[in-house]
Amino acid sequence: MCTVLALTSALLLTGAPPARGSTVVSDNFDSYSNTTQFRAAGWILSAINPALVTTTFPAVGSGKGVRLQANPVPGAAPAVGVWYRTNEYTDFYVAIDIVDWPGTDKNQAFVLFARMTDNTTGTVTTNMLPQNARGVICNYDASQYGELPGNRRQGQFQINVVNAGFSTITLAISEVTFQPGRSYRIIFKGVGTALVAEAYDMFDLTRPLVRLEADDISGFTSGACGFVGYSRQGTTGTVDVTYDNYYSGPSDPNVAPAPALAHPEPGTPQVVTRTPSRRYTNFHPVSSGISFNAQIFGGGTINASATKLYLNGVDASSALAPFPPNGTNINFSTAPGTLLPNTVYAARIELVDTTGTRRGTNTFWFDTFTDAFLETAPVKTIECEDYNYSNGQYQLDPIPVSGYNTNGAPINGGGIGYWDLGGVDGVDFDDFRTTPEFPFFEYRQFDLVGTVQGQPEVQDKNFPTVPDGNNFDNGLRGNDNTRQKYAIHSMREYQVNRTEVGEWLNYTRVFPDTNYLVYLRVSSFGATAVTLEQVTSDPTLPNQTTNTLGVFNIPNQLRRDNYHYVPLRKSDGTPAVLNLAGTNTVRLTMRGTVGEDTRKIYLNYLLFVPWMPYPTPSLNIAPGPGGSVQLSWPLGAYALEASPSLTTPTWTRISSGISQIGTEYVYTVPPSGDMRFFRLVYP
Repeated sequence: MCTVLALTSALLLTGAPPARGSTVVSDNFDSYSNTTQFRAAGWILSAINPALVTTTFPAVGSGKGVRLQANPVPGAAPAVGVWYRTNEYTDFYVAIDIVDWPGTDKNQAFVLFARMTDNTTGTVTTNMLPQNARGVICNYDASQYGELPGNRRQGQFQINVVNAGFSTITLAISEVTFQPGRSYRIIFKGVGTALVAEAYDMFDLTRPLVRLEADDISGFTSGACGFVGYSRQGTTGTVDVTYDNYYSGPSDPNVAPAPALAHPEPGTPQVVTRTPSRRYTNFHPVSSGISFNAQIFGGGTINASATKLYLNGVDASSALAPFPPNGTNINFSTAPGTLLPNTVYAARIELVDTTGTRRGTNTFWFDTFTDAFLETAPVKTIECEDYNYSNGQYQLDPIPVSGYNTNGAPINGGGIGYWDLGGVDGVDFDDFRTTPEFPFFEYRQFDLVGTVQGQPEVQDKNFPTVPDGNNFDNGLRGNDNTRQKYAIHSMREYQVNRTEVGEWLNYTRVFPDTNYLVYLRVSSFGATAVTLEQVTSDPTLPNQTTNTLGVFNIPNQLRRDNYHYVPLRKSDGTPAVLNLAGTNTVRLTMRGTVGEDTRKIYLNYLLFVPWMPYPTPSLNIAPGPGGSVQLSWPLGAYALEASPSLTTPTWTRISSGISQIGTEYVYTVPPSGDMRFFRLVYP
């Protein structure tokens, strides 16, 4: 159950009623300057007090959006604003963009309402009161657990049935935290009793960020559509959301091949399919390179030669050459050798039409490690659920996998692997629970540490259960990528979850004498941090001392089934190189803001990759066009830095303007009267 609104005050209604009908409503809000014009176009505002709701039409991109702000009735009712149309639909499709999402500071929600009717009359009226409204909704709650200091700051996407008095029945849930400053398109559609809600990141329209499915149990067969902004923070919170590109109609208008979505602004070039296809991809083959299909819907032509590909911030667009001719449906592929093995990539594709006015961006993340590489010494993986047990006890590599397979059959155990070996709180781990948390003890059921198999991140008609100890969900739960050592046993990988700031886990292992770069494979739905420390006292006793080795700065990856390798970095932001020889005990400690960063992440494994210094590269200097200077250096994990002086150097990383040409990186220094010094650093 999720209570969306609890209003007891009558709402005042303003605005002239529009004509009824099952017509399509498509509105980009570009033609409005005030609410008088908005109402005249057929929109109806429902508000407790119109003076408490402000609707404006700010500039959004090349047009306008609609900004909805609302204040509460002090001590009486929450902030709420409702805009709706009286067009009636049986089957429906309603969509809107959330523009420049403001983040989790406000406990506010955005709602798409459908099959909305008055509970008293059973019809669509021009003076519908929210406390009498009923129907089905798709809602995104920005800060599901509150906006006060110490509240968890994570979001949730839902489908609900709403009855009179805003009594709600939750049909589907997924935890997802939108990235502040980004724009998202929300879609809600119903065909008969089948309901679907989808959220697309506008930086990746190849597939939905999240999809929920539910069976409509309301019995409401038709009604109106609209959008709502409200505060879930009682009678103290406020609303401030900007929308764009509203659409409602009786059927799905998408002209892009599913699961891709056509950009809501016609004529905007976009990536429709891509290799790698997943937005977060593990073990992408180097030989596959990057390829993508770009299309433009609703008129216009793609300027093929202006297409840009950036890899880890470096312009690698030349790898797409020879560019195809301009068109509305074109394909691109990188040249062989573009990708390096055993590398973590952040990628961005930028497209532009031939007029230069419409632009599309696609972002994705992947790595080129291989499953075999991870199992080849001196590479070392430490499963996050395999922390020490029995006062600092540990096992030698290779550690067998253990636990349950997808049929509920045990694999190893009894001291073969770490399954159900009990750790000691304050020695092997530190967890703030006082008893094991049901049902989150699927790996070590006697410990306080939360563990789970797979990612039960959606609860809807297709994934109807949450983990409950020995319930294996009929095999529906999965991993983003299952490594071979688990797959051969028909197992899902285990993760550590339900973490809180300040908790920690110890891992004792024997390391070959070499230097390592370290990655944490982790999923997240909110930005946070985890430190890697070295235990400097006896790991079999309490009150241990530690030395910080570096920090994993975990970005918001939107959902906890989006996994990525996060590198260990020093305090200055550069990669940490660790020398670990012999027996060492390392510790993962959860950092961030107490309360706000609770339960944001799933910890999969630590990856220690041997680091060998690159040969000292030559930084070539040559005159460039127009009095500029061109710097070039070999491909590799080098970073270019600049300083205005060598006497008191202040080195700044160059992160833009670098191009890949053949087997070299090139940076052009524009003509200037200022003197600058450059260097290459690795890592």
